[in-house]
Amino acid sequence: MKDNWTEIKDYKTTDCGWTARSDKGSDKGNVGTRVSLIARITAWFNSEQLQELLLWITGPAGVGKSAIVQTFAEYLVESQLLGASVFCSRPNKRNNPHRIFNTIAYQLAIRITAYREFLVERLSLDPQLLNRDMTTQFNAFIVEPFVEKKIGVGGKKWGILLDGLDELDGEDAQCEIIQLISTFTLEHRDAPLVWIIASRPESHISNTFDDDAVRRSCWSECIPIDSTEACEDVDRFLRSSFKTVQKKYRHSVSSDWPSESDFLKLTAASSGLFIYAQVVMEFIRDPHHADPVSRLEVLLRVIDRFNVVPTNENPFVHLDALYSEILSSIPSTLWPTTKRLLGAAIYGEEIKLGRYNSKMRPNMLSLRGMSILFGVPRNSVYASLDKSRSTLKIPDWKVAHKKPLTFLHASFSDYLKDSSRSGDFYIGIAEDVKEDVGLRLLEIWGKCSEDDISMVSVKLAWYQYCSKLDDKSPSRGINQFYTNLFHGTVRHLARAMFDFLHIPMETPPYAFLQKVHMRKLCYLLEAKDVTYFADSVADISHQSWHVGLLREVQLKDLEFGHLDWKEMSPAYADYEKKGTFSLEAWTIHRLEVLIFGGVPKERVAVFRTPLSERSYYLGDFTPYVVPYPE
Repeated sequence: MKDNWTEIKDYKTTDCGWTARSDKGSDKGNVGTRVSLIARITAWFNSEQLQELLLWITGPAGVGKSAIVQTFAEYLVESQLLGASVFCSRPNKRNNPHRIFNTIAYQLAIRITAYREFLVERLSLDPQLLNRDMTTQFNAFIVEPFVEKKIGVGGKKWGILLDGLDELDGEDAQCEIIQLISTFTLEHRDAPLVWIIASRPESHISNTFDDDAVRRSCWSECIPIDSTEACEDVDRFLRSSFKTVQKKYRHSVSSDWPSESDFLKLTAASSGLFIYAQVVMEFIRDPHHADPVSRLEVLLRVIDRFNVVPTNENPFVHLDALYSEILSSIPSTLWPTTKRLLGAAIYGEEIKLGRYNSKMRPNMLSLRGMSILFGVPRNSVYASLDKSRSTLKIPDWKVAHKKPLTFLHASFSDYLKDSSRSGDFYIGIAEDVKEDVGLRLLEIWGKCSEDDISMVSVKLAWYQYCSKLDDKSPSRGINQFYTNLFHGTVRHLARAMFDFLHIPMETPPYAFLQKVHMRKLCYLLEAKDVTYFADSVADISHQSWHVGLLREVQLKDLEFGHLDWKEMSPAYADYEKKGTFSLEAWTIHRLEVLIFGGVPKERVAVFRTPLSERSYYLGDFTPYVVPYPE
């Protein structure tokens, strides 16, 4: 059993602290940016007479909010005043609002001994606290220790930084976090905590901060695009970054590179948009090209081709042009693979399967998992992503079974999801990716359970399929990865049957569904998944296109010999207990039975038996899935 400290480490948002900067597009060149703003924040934080204990940093996407928060976090670390820092990221799956206060508690416990002792004891009293609602967690992790227990009162102040509030799931959750923090700072001014929240000025967030009660507890700093300070920051960042490039490539880059005219062209295109300057430098110094001079020439041609000035209505015109240039360099034969991988990376966690909205397993959304899911060998995975390295963080293959493909900044995923910005590079909506994933699950299962593959050989066929794509001599760890993926694929397929049966017959997934060997699939299901499968199939409304795939009969009308008890009799149900029903008991009930499957001798009979005479709810029935050979 895990101890309380291990539990909270598991329930925090991973890789979210001040050191996790690369996926927010940050750079060592950020040092020195927003000098006057950082000075104002520092003076506010260090003031002996703080009027407000909450700061809201706001501004449009890409203006450098994260860079400011990161710079200030580094100052707090050096001053030993950082309590916690959370960098949220929607495209990189650090967007669960219910883990925010778990994460803050974990980081506070690392830095404050008295708090750690409190936290361990508190979790021993209520181990389920990590799963409770945000208000309960806030009261337990913040109010109790710092108000009731008075931990740290009278001592130094600790900064708690929350960047990217708008990237958390759910507008209501975002507003609740603001209200919890603002109420705390207003009512408990002696608590040794000072808060900073950074976000885009989304209407629901702005409205919450505009509330009279919230406004009394905080002050705000708005970072506009194209302000004098923003343009100076971009200038400073670019000059510093070019010097770094000159040092690294001193044998191929002259000391007067780039020319002042080229440099001014870059700053004009940036127009104070910090993210543009960051992507520009990632593009120029891409080590896989190792030719910054040529890369700059490409960039300048892109700027000349889009000879327009960014406006408030269209501040991303040059950023979008650069993204388009990057994606245009991908060979057309590889773009479908790139599109698939990017789509799954963006929407993977949004995919919900079946009537119970089951999520995709993380290992299937790892880069190596996506390789197997989409049937793309290792070399093609990297070839399809290689040109986009200035926008993506691509894990090395040795760890690609644990790590997903991530984005250096949310602006790239925003671009890909907006057809008006990305045009031919639009990746579609979550439903498109879900359909593609479902189709691939069906295709893979078809390959691993063909007519000439026996029941006991299905798993072997899966390993062979993975090895052809991935690693001819996999290590023990990778073999375990294959095993976990196999069981995940079976589970996802079983739960997705509810979705597949709602798809009209003219769609590709339906054609593959007709060929699925249901008997082999159900034989490999775990107890819980039998329940999901049976409930999903039994509750389907019959449609005209289900002919030949799904039909309904009465259990009493079946010939008993058609149910093959020797191989799988009866199927496991809830709690992994086998049911024991006699023929007489079954025929007493006029039970409906669904015969499911399009392949003769591979169909299954699905039915549910009531546990009592008054069975109304799903939990009142025992589900059965048994072979129905014909």
